[in-house]
Amino acid sequence: MRTLLRALLRALAMCVLACSASAFAQNWPFKPVKIVVPSGAGSAPDIMARELGAELQKRLGQPFVAENRAGAGGSLGSDQVAKAAPDGYTLVMGNIGSHAMNVATYKSLPYNPVKDFAPIVLVSTTPSLMSVGKDLPAGNLAEFLALARKEGDRITFASGGIGSSSHLAGEYLNLVAGLKMRHVPYKDVQQALTDVASGQVTMMMSNMPPAMPHIRSGRNKPLAVTTPARSRALPDVPTMQEAGVPGFEQIVWFGLFAPAGTPTDIVERLNREVNAILKTPAFVEKLARNGAEPGGGSARAFSSFVATEMVKWVRVGRDARIIPE
Repeated sequence: MRTLLRALLRALAMCVLACSASAFAQNWPFKPVKIVVPSGAGSAPDIMARELGAELQKRLGQPFVAENRAGAGGSLGSDQVAKAAPDGYTLVMGNIGSHAMNVATYKSLPYNPVKDFAPIVLVSTTPSLMSVGKDLPAGNLAEFLALARKEGDRITFASGGIGSSSHLAGEYLNLVAGLKMRHVPYKDVQQALTDVASGQVTMMMSNMPPAMPHIRSGRNKPLAVTTPARSRALPDVPTMQEAGVPGFEQIVWFGLFAPAGTPTDIVERLNREVNAILKTPAFVEKLARNGAEPGGGSARAFSSFVATEMVKWVRVGRDARIIPE
């Protein structure tokens, strides 16, 4: 009799918890939602988070506030969210660096990119854009490669930090083109691009959104994009493969994650809302101005995509002989 009573009480408790969780999810959001950006102001994840947050606020009636938490290639901000309460009020605008490449560039991470997060949706994709200062005596990729082979490690490339997409893109170019460029990590992407313009550092393989103002102003020269097809934002700029580096491909991506254990109803609602936003012409145009394409799809598909990206960039890190820090 006691065993039966305990079983009934346990079943009742589980039912109460399930009902409470369902009611909680139905009322979500009833206060502001924080989107942690694991990089600095003006970076591509920052731009994406702020643009998307503004649209989510319109649709859901609560502020979606971007909060920058830069450092360690996106690890600091990502770890903050991994350890946050799984209640739908703390999200992270993860990216190829924080959720795929960091596995190849850090000996250990304070979070597990797979187990510690609930993937919500792929927000957007963009090429990396290879650019140099306007005064560098290289007008195209072939001329840059010739200069880099001649100058060796006197040629430098900037990145948004160790483990960032710009870091591994530069190392990948070293690998496939037989170069010896020296890596110069920055904490601030805009400062890195400014230093490229002034010639303090030679080149950067940056995400397109923060690079576009420097290209439009003429301070930096675009040499190539890293996707298989040209970017609609810069249709005259060739791909890496067209410009003389066959096999080089890198698609930079940004996606929304919640802490593992976040109620499925909240994850599914966010997925629906973001997918709807990504189909609106106005938002697609905002992405296009920054050289980005809309993502979308199910949370399950995004989870599989992230796992595939991790495998790819761990292999690149190994082949490029990057020593994890």
